[in-house]
Amino acid sequence: MKRARESRGLQQKFVAKSLTVERGAIYNIEKGAIKKLTGTINRYAEMVGWTPESLRLVLEGGEPVTVDDVERSSAVARSGEPAPAGDPGLAGLSLLVRKALSEGELIDSEVQSLNTPAGQIQVAIVARAQPGASPAQLDEAGALWARLRAALVKALDEERGGGR
Repeated sequence: MKRARESRGLQQKFVAKSLTVERGAIYNIEKGAIKKLTGTINRYAEMVGWTPESLRLVLEGGEPVTVDDVERSSAVARSGEPAPAGDPGLAGLSLLVRKALSEGELIDSEVQSLNTPAGQIQVAIVARAQPGASPAQLDEAGALWARLRAALVKALDEERGGGR
């Protein structure tokens, strides 16, 4: 997170003030001295441009995905052209899927990992409202997705053997 903060030109003091925490809390987050994910950590990740699933990816030893990365991928999908060689996010996806990923207002996105006898798989979920949805329709779609997401997370936790 420190690299992401610095790449955006943000100072620890500014981040701490923005998140209404002490500067030491930001220092501890950046050095990895945390016991669990908190609202502060989630807001910090959002502030430095990380997607909601990035914290989990980093904790599992992976790299964060930035909102900028997602927007670049969406721009490629909207163009209808094949994904650049360096963009594994869209490589191999059908044109229909790429189109669906780029249309409408983004409600949420996340990646869930699931262990199988053959190894780990990742399930990517992108929830989008219909193009041109009104604020009320976006709220309704968001509420529906929240209920579906809760059921999905519960089912995945049960599949993993008991919860997080």
